[in-house]
Amino acid sequence: MSQVVADQRLAREIEHFDAHYAQEAAQGIETLSDFDRQRYTAPKANTIYPREFYHHLLSPLRDKNVMEIAAGNGIDASICCHNGANLHAYDVSGASIKMVQQRACVNGVADRLNTQVTSNFMQAFEGQQFDHIIGYAALHHIPMEGLAQQVYSRLKPGGSAVFAEPVINSQLLYRLRKMVPYSFFEDTDDETPLNDKDIVEFAKPFDRMQKRYFHLTSRIWHAFPNCWPLVRGLHAFDREILRLPFMRQFATVCVFALHRDK
Repeated sequence: MSQVVADQRLAREIEHFDAHYAQEAAQGIETLSDFDRQRYTAPKANTIYPREFYHHLLSPLRDKNVMEIAAGNGIDASICCHNGANLHAYDVSGASIKMVQQRACVNGVADRLNTQVTSNFMQAFEGQQFDHIIGYAALHHIPMEGLAQQVYSRLKPGGSAVFAEPVINSQLLYRLRKMVPYSFFEDTDDETPLNDKDIVEFAKPFDRMQKRYFHLTSRIWHAFPNCWPLVRGLHAFDREILRLPFMRQFATVCVFALHRDK
């Protein structure tokens, strides 16, 4: 990708997310519920939910130094701070970082938060190393060339990089999704969902990897957000069917941890 094309893509991403997070913040920022504080504090490994598994891979966070790539609306930042992390969050969007700061304030964890607006991973909190580097639906928005080695270099020995990413491994599923005009997720024109080959390539600098797949039938839960029996049932069904290796190609989310042992 040429620098001109990369700059144009970045400008579109900034414009999109500045508008998106300004609109989201205008609707109000609520505190984390007691339910969410509990469910994301040391979740079990066999959880049926991808965000819980993401935070399971990070636990325990007490006094750990954590860097978050593409902090978005700040939900995971506030969860990490609530769980005791010293969080360093950055995003290309100034509106995103403003929302991250506001959410931390309303949740009483602003003293554990540092923020920066930048698009450059190595310039973000320059010179620091971290116990964890994290991103929830972050990697597919940013250029990944050379990023894995950079992430590895900024982890302390014994640290890990934890990501949750949309994935497409089935071309049949991809074509079917393209035929559906409505998406349950926030999409931009420049994003590129990962596949297993991308994840394996990204994992090469690291010493080992853990991963789990999510969202097969449960992808439709966004259409029924208040029907918790259905939501739980779909996620539980997915956990069981995704134990079958063949079915994992149809999953739409992969949560994975990459470890630096030395």
